[in-house]
This record gives sequence, structure tokens and C-alpha cells, in this order.
Amino acid sequence: MSEKRIEIRYQTRKTVYSLTETAKLARVTTEFIHECEREHLVHTTMAHGTKGYGHEAIRRLIRIRHLHQDLGLDLMAVDCILRMRKQIAILQQQLNESEQRMRHREQELLKEIQSLQKRIAIKCDWEEI
Repeated sequence: MSEKRIEIRYQTRKTVYSLTETAKLARVTTEFIHECEREHLVHTTMAHGTKGYGHEAIRRLIRIRHLHQDLGLDLMAVDCILRMRKQIAILQQQLNESEQRMRHREQELLKEIQSLQKRIAIKCDWEEI
């Protein structure tokens, strides 16, 4: 059976949902959310004086549900995987930034080489005269 995907679109990141709304959106029980809170996998947020769950928490709960219920991992393993995913994302960003800096430096060096080649060519022309 294929799993239905939930796509959440919103105008503001400040929107918060109640426990019940969050459970429906993430397709989990309220007890599961409380268990995830006890394990520090999700956290409530405050917006406009209301305590609830934001879009990031809902996306995280959907991911947790998939790892826990669909793949059968315990919450400790889920926590480990989520931490590793975050670390991988950080490392990927650092790698991308390093590659960008290297490309930029390569362009600078190529320009410098071209400039030196021109200077050498001019100097050789003068020496022939």
C-alpha cells in the first residue's frame, strides 16, 4: 500500500497547531506526540501567546512516525538517525561552501596565469627587438 504524502503550505512560519490538530496532520496519536516530547524529539512552540506545534514540528513528527512505525525503529534509533541526518546536512553545506571557494580561487588563479602569460609574451617581444 502506498503512503499518502501530506504537503503543508502556509503563509507564515508563526502558525501553531494544537495537540489534536498536530496529531491529525502528522497522522499520529496525541500519546505518540507526548512520548516524542519526553524523548526530546519534538518541542512545542509559542506564537501569539498560544502554545502549540509549528510546521517544522509537524514535518519532524511525520519523519519520526515513518522511521518508528513504518520501519520499526525504536525512538532512540530514530533520535540517532535524526541527529546524523542533521550532521550530514551541515557537512554537505560545508562541502558545498568549500567547493564554491575552491572554484572562485581557481578562477582567480587562472586570471593570474593569463596575466603572467601576457607579461611574458610582451617581455619576449621586447627582447626580440
